[in-house]
Amino acid sequence: MSLSILRLHHSTLRPSLIRRLTQCRNYSSKPPDYAFAFDIDGVLLRGRTPLPGATKSLRKLQDNHVPFILLTNGGGKHESERTEELSRLLDVPITEDMFIQSHTPFKGLVGRYNSVLAVGGEEVGEGEGWKNDKIGKSGEGGVREVAERHWGPTLHIIIDLLLSARGELGTYSNTNGVEVPGKGKYQNNNQPDVWWSNNDLWWQGEYHLPRLGQGGFRAAVEGVWSKITDGEELRATTIGKPFKETYAYAESVLNNLLKKDMGEQARVKRVYMVGDNPRSDIMGANGYGWYSLLLETGVFKRDREGGEAALKDDMRPRQILKNVEAAVDFGMSRGGTS
Repeated sequence: MSLSILRLHHSTLRPSLIRRLTQCRNYSSKPPDYAFAFDIDGVLLRGRTPLPGATKSLRKLQDNHVPFILLTNGGGKHESERTEELSRLLDVPITEDMFIQSHTPFKGLVGRYNSVLAVGGEEVGEGEGWKNDKIGKSGEGGVREVAERHWGPTLHIIIDLLLSARGELGTYSNTNGVEVPGKGKYQNNNQPDVWWSNNDLWWQGEYHLPRLGQGGFRAAVEGVWSKITDGEELRATTIGKPFKETYAYAESVLNNLLKKDMGEQARVKRVYMVGDNPRSDIMGANGYGWYSLLLETGVFKRDREGGEAALKDDMRPRQILKNVEAAVDFGMSRGGTS
């Protein structure tokens, strides 16, 4: 795959990284039958700083021709921009086909909606394929973006749209509060559909304590909506980890990476999910039949929220390991055998 397609430029990458980019896809005649999926924040990076062993571990996988992807509930940037940034930070070539962020699957919704309000970082909607035009009063086609980090005004815009007539800002539907059998009293007048790209309550950034993620913002929206509507549930669709649709998509990406180089018969038998969040990484991996590895470098801490004893049912990992290097060594020593 050429550098121009990946939007990675010689001026932004170290020479050693460029050489690795041209070498990392040259699989041997007998490829591994296992693969890895890594969360990013709290697993590979703390903010913009690589965690100990992150670069070494990814290079080890590439040197041994073991396919892997980065599977994150983060987002806010186009995949090309984010993979270029990750390649620089980790000093490992990361291409777009090795990277899935929370809103990547939204590409499948292009053509389904004429108007989109993208709540998140810059270029989210446009990056996933929607034309970037301002939404007008009558709901003309296009995408309008607001920043999720500004919770107050963003929440107000969302509530205004959910109470509107046909998604027109500044209107109020005369069907609000009117019972529709099987649908409730609200969201029955062609208001916008609601999609959440991830459900993480916490995420691990540069600060030493976890920060509220999109799941926190979702809780705020749902709490206000419940108060306004006297207990009505907000109808919405959620993707991202831990939901099975995201893991199915991720596994198909891993198999496509292997098939691209080794032919249609190549197939991944086991996927090691390396994460730091029991409620997303581990729950999703267990629910989809992947081998879950929980790290102590991010959200999960043995001295917080009950520690290991609180890991019940689908949140209990197959293994708890100190860091990403230990996880890669563990997975490579066992491979794809059951």
